[in-house]
Amino acid sequence: MKKILLIFCMTLATFVVANAQNDEITNATILELLGEGFSSQEIIGMIETSSTRTINYSIDFMRKLKAAGADATLTTFIQKIAKADNGYEGVLWWNTGNNGKPQKIYRSQFEKEQKGFSLGTLALAAVTGVAVGSAISGDAPSSGVGAALGAGTVLLASSGKDIEKLCIMGAKSKNVVRTKQPIFRFYLPKHDPTSFQKEADNWYYGIMNEIQSPNEFQIVKMKTKKNRRVFTDGASWGVAGFSSSNSKGRVVVDFAINEINNNTFEITFNQPLEPGEYVFFWKNGLANETFKQHVFGFDFCIE
Repeated sequence: MKKILLIFCMTLATFVVANAQNDEITNATILELLGEGFSSQEIIGMIETSSTRTINYSIDFMRKLKAAGADATLTTFIQKIAKADNGYEGVLWWNTGNNGKPQKIYRSQFEKEQKGFSLGTLALAAVTGVAVGSAISGDAPSSGVGAALGAGTVLLASSGKDIEKLCIMGAKSKNVVRTKQPIFRFYLPKHDPTSFQKEADNWYYGIMNEIQSPNEFQIVKMKTKKNRRVFTDGASWGVAGFSSSNSKGRVVVDFAINEINNNTFEITFNQPLEPGEYVFFWKNGLANETFKQHVFGFDFCIE
């Protein structure tokens, strides 16, 4: 009986966490969570694994956080992510026509298509992937997965039923681009020691610090299926972790890169983009253990 109860509680906890991570995190959400008694670390965890977040920094918001009982750990964290999310870091749509004001392209987390669980909750499966890679290669865990991924795929210790295609939930991106020949700018302040610092508790900053150029990305046109956008038939998630290969079904869009300076790159297109759903995907992420646990992309919609 105790064993059945334990399994039920674990299943319920997984369900609650997974569904919470599909909710959008905003300034108001954070204040509500504080009011409900969640700790700073719990709220930071929800923000980190949320599929969508829109958090803006202001003095007024900081005062509201303090009044709600936020400690310095939470307020400092919010200041950092607000800078990364709303400052000139990441990907921006440049030729918006909005009085010259660029528009931030917010990142989205990929999820398992069928079950809809955020990949951020599956770190344990990624650890299993390390163990599987090590067993296959006979090497230490750090090199085991690299050996297993040598051919661009991972050997999954599961049946085909355990493999799920990657998708972004929602039939349409919230980043709507109203021109068929957009200009994007990548801001990768890798030479600025105050930006995207590698912190043990912040996987996103750590990943962005490793990216040197938009050449490491693909622009993939996604397939819309009801309430989700499927990345490609050549990317999936199984017991042994994230797997990707250059599938024939992947529609990749060519783009040109103009390096403005060491940190800034401009993306342009020779041909107009067809209407549809697209994503900037870090193709080098297959070799990054952190990215395989938190697969994300910068998605946008061409109307």
